[in-house]
Amino acid sequence: MDKSVTAWQNAVAGATAGVISRFVIAPLDVVKIRLQIQSSAKPILSASFRHTRPPPKYTGIIKSMAMIVREEGVKGLWKGNWPAEYLYLTYGAIQFLVYHEWHNSTTGFMPETPRAFIGGALSGCIATFATYPLDLLRTRFAMQGKPRLYTSLYGACREIHQTEGIAGFYRGMWPSMLQIAPYMGIMFAVQGKLSETFERIESPHWNHAWDQFTSGGVAGMLSKTAVMPFDVVRKRLQVQGPSRKSYILSDIPRYKGGFFTCARQIAVREGLGALYKGLWPSLIKTAPSSAITFWVVGECRRAFAVHNEKLLVGE
Repeated sequence: MDKSVTAWQNAVAGATAGVISRFVIAPLDVVKIRLQIQSSAKPILSASFRHTRPPPKYTGIIKSMAMIVREEGVKGLWKGNWPAEYLYLTYGAIQFLVYHEWHNSTTGFMPETPRAFIGGALSGCIATFATYPLDLLRTRFAMQGKPRLYTSLYGACREIHQTEGIAGFYRGMWPSMLQIAPYMGIMFAVQGKLSETFERIESPHWNHAWDQFTSGGVAGMLSKTAVMPFDVVRKRLQVQGPSRKSYILSDIPRYKGGFFTCARQIAVREGLGALYKGLWPSLIKTAPSSAITFWVVGECRRAFAVHNEKLLVGE
């Protein structure tokens, strides 16, 4: 890992990767959020009473995308993209700044894999706390129907502040922290190990230009699968509040209590499988997102290292 790259250059590399990866995976993110948030309670059956719920509105990735385009136009697949772009830009900058500062300052203190895990978990938690209101806004914008509940970022912030207070911007933050620490820890540890493995491959059929891309994609899928229940609970909690019935899915249940209470309610009401709702679109989204992120960061850091070296030679 090149230590000649400065802190602000690491931040720029992370921000650039965040903006590019977000634009590519935005449609899958919209589908994933809607699949996660829609409730599909099991029917209540008894000898004297039978109650069934209507079938879920969104089923499958392709069908969900087609329905969104049909009802909301192609732009519907990028709903909430501006808050999300701000989120990914800021998150990427903070995450890779913190990670590389940690990595550079702990060289030789512990084995590489646990060092990468701790660095990933630490940088993920700090970036999540700093950008959480943007993540909540992204979720709420993605869940809007017609008429729109929020017409602008400023309007959304004002509405949430007036009706829910400052705490409204941090709904579901603790599940996010519980999710992001192992998620980013696993991702950085696996990506680092795989990248080292790929670099040792000596074959004319293997292109080392894709080491970061491939290792990032695999690491993203493994880590996302491990923490998926946390993501589902987080999304459900983010759309609680007085506007709960005003989104594109108007039957969002009300969850009392925190993370564990919400998780238990979902499991009892919809089955354990509901905690993995949206897994496939999440994996299809995470693979290119993490692959692009690590590849862009790697290329940016390489370019900065060359630039810095030229400056040193010039001196």
